Amino acid sequence: MNTNATLNTQPLKAFIRDENRLDVSEYKNLDQAPAHQMMHNLLLFPMQNIDESSSIDEANLVLSKTLRRASFVVDKKSQIIGMISTARLGSRYMISIAEKRGCARADLSVTDVMIPIKDMLQVSLKQVMQSDVGTVVRTMEKTGAEFLIVVDDITSMQVGYFDLIDLAKVYGKPLNTIKPANNFRDIVGTLLHHNEM
Repeated sequence: MNTNATLNTQPLKAFIRDENRLDVSEYKNLDQAPAHQMMHNLLLFPMQNIDESSSIDEANLVLSKTLRRASFVVDKKSQIIGMISTARLGSRYMISIAEKRGCARADLSVTDVMIPIKDMLQVSLKQVMQSDVGTVVRTMEKTGAEFLIVVDDITSMQVGYFDLIDLAKVYGKPLNTIKPANNFRDIVGTLLHHNEM
């Protein structure tokens, strides 16, 4: 005699969604929606990697062909060294970097314009599971983070991320996307990049 209960099932199509189209229609107040609902889940939708030696045009092509807004940048040992996004690739920030280096935009590689891993922030999956979207948004606004990486509490592996631009698109009210400045160079960088955010 088997006393095991059965799982509730539903058609598979109910679970398949486009990673870049977050459905928030079921929430009346997005602030109070569970944060994990807005997280890009890297276990379900692994992010492709872009090689550190890739040119700006190659990175744009990869993101365009894969319909992704962002990608990890990896070194020759496949270690994550940063993150690149279509917003950053299309921003005036790239022109300012090219001017500083005295080269053309086409001469830049993704490592020249990526967000280095050392400059990124992370939160634990446990925190995310206990938080609402409003908490994540306020955290990203306060820290000026474009991306917030979510790591597993046990394995310390990246399991997801939040993208401020995606949150801004579905949030329904203006978000503060200006990064806090510590010096004049930060102010100039923020102003150059702010329009694309």
